[in-house]
Amino acid sequence: MTSPDIDPTLAYSGSYKEARQRFLSAAASAGATLKSYVHESTGPQGEELAIDAAWIGPRDAPRVLVILSGTHGIEGYQGSAAQLGALHQHARHLPGDCAMLLVHGVNPYGFAWKRRVNEDNIDVNRNYRDFSPPLQVNEAYEQVHAMILPRDWTAATADGVMRALDSYINEVGPRAGAAAISGGQQAHPDGIFFAGRSLCWSNQTINQLAHDWLQKARVIAVIDHHTGLGPNGHTELVCRHPAGSQALDLARKWFGQDLTSQALGESATVNLGGDVRGAFIGLCSKALVVSVAPEVGTLGRMQVRQALLADNWVHQRGDPNSAMGAAARDAMLAAFFPVDTPWRTKALKRAVEVHGLALQGMCALDLGDLPD
Repeated sequence: MTSPDIDPTLAYSGSYKEARQRFLSAAASAGATLKSYVHESTGPQGEELAIDAAWIGPRDAPRVLVILSGTHGIEGYQGSAAQLGALHQHARHLPGDCAMLLVHGVNPYGFAWKRRVNEDNIDVNRNYRDFSPPLQVNEAYEQVHAMILPRDWTAATADGVMRALDSYINEVGPRAGAAAISGGQQAHPDGIFFAGRSLCWSNQTINQLAHDWLQKARVIAVIDHHTGLGPNGHTELVCRHPAGSQALDLARKWFGQDLTSQALGESATVNLGGDVRGAFIGLCSKALVVSVAPEVGTLGRMQVRQALLADNWVHQRGDPNSAMGAAARDAMLAAFFPVDTPWRTKALKRAVEVHGLALQGMCALDLGDLPD
């Protein structure tokens, strides 16, 4: 496995439109089979929004590396660059029985409009769940919802919101506080980390993608790129497979010390339901699925949280087209897509390394040992 020599200035884009154009061009140049799943909305320049799928390798390959970007829209800037890195580094050197499926812009609306959520304020990574039972109430979130949506949003009220949340977290403890705030909730469509009340367009499309591309696979590695949590520039590989499972054991073997298990309380992120990469387990029931989320740290947790809260307030009670709306978008970019070249170079290099480790891990598996 070699380090990527792709220039970060050629991998990172300044808009969804640019990122999509670069991805489609690079995928076509690599000989990919392309299919676009078009969203009904448009972007800020009137541009088409879509989830774009690029397949490289034999259509009946038993080993498939799936790379997702933009599950949390604005985090797609890093994920899209990582996918360009994969196309540059791995597309022409895949083993004969391996394929790659790159899924660009899982939440294209959030990507284009520089939001983490989708067009319905839904956190796509909390939404992949069974909606037939009664809606679940996150009782802990009920204690903080009113705090995060004050009547107005000024420097003073923002500071008051952050102090109130600090006080709450100090009272209940960091893990309980994180679970309350970011664990997901279904009661408040105007709140943060809203899981939705039905399966959103992005996840309906994930269902279709799995049907279209992955039904012949025997082993699938899913890499879902994220940013925003953890030490600046460090990539934590978050794994949500159950403790003691074959998938978790393989993930540890493949990815090493940067892999953390949420089931064992090792991760900086909270355990949640409805994550997209976990959907592939049920959607590809004939395959062994090993999934991780590379989470690249950016600013401190409090700065990231304040950016999320200001963005939510502007879209629920303010004017996204105002100067305050522009400031909120700038804060979101700073929180999830740092501008400094060292961060981008390090994040891109690590992303491509992770892709290589997944390919190595899959190739080392004896398919004869897998259940039929």
